[in-house]
Amino acid sequence: MCSLAKEIQKKWVFQPGDFVYNPAFEKVEVLLQPGNNSVNYIWLPRQDQLQEICIEFYMKNLRIPKFEAFSRFLEWYSGRLKYTFEHGLKNGNGLIDSGEELLLTRAMIMMHWKKWDGEDWVKALEGPAQKRQESSAGNYKKEFPQKTKQVTDT
Repeated sequence: MCSLAKEIQKKWVFQPGDFVYNPAFEKVEVLLQPGNNSVNYIWLPRQDQLQEICIEFYMKNLRIPKFEAFSRFLEWYSGRLKYTFEHGLKNGNGLIDSGEELLLTRAMIMMHWKKWDGEDWVKALEGPAQKRQESSAGNYKKEFPQKTKQVTDT
């Protein structure tokens, strides 16, 4: 899942102690210093690193300070944890079995509109901007009608 989450892989900034998959030896390693450039390591982000990516997403897109972004992240993530506990959230062909997997799948849906189908990340939803580009102006109004307030005499 991590190797195919290209959008998440692009966010990797090396930190001593990062977990990586080394395809040359087909094993997971902990990097204490930047790795050999000839090896195409696959970053296996820890839960705290995925949380930071999500918090930065909130800060950037909602234009809010870090503390507020952290608060919103906790609210969102606690809802996902509760739902997973109550309903056994499926991911592709099986159940999600770790916090990292849950957070990776939810981050990919929230930030990149993609879900895991058991083999690859596929388009999960269309965002409003994508629908706007693909629809004519008339169709857009049907898909996203303006809410109007009815005024009544009393």
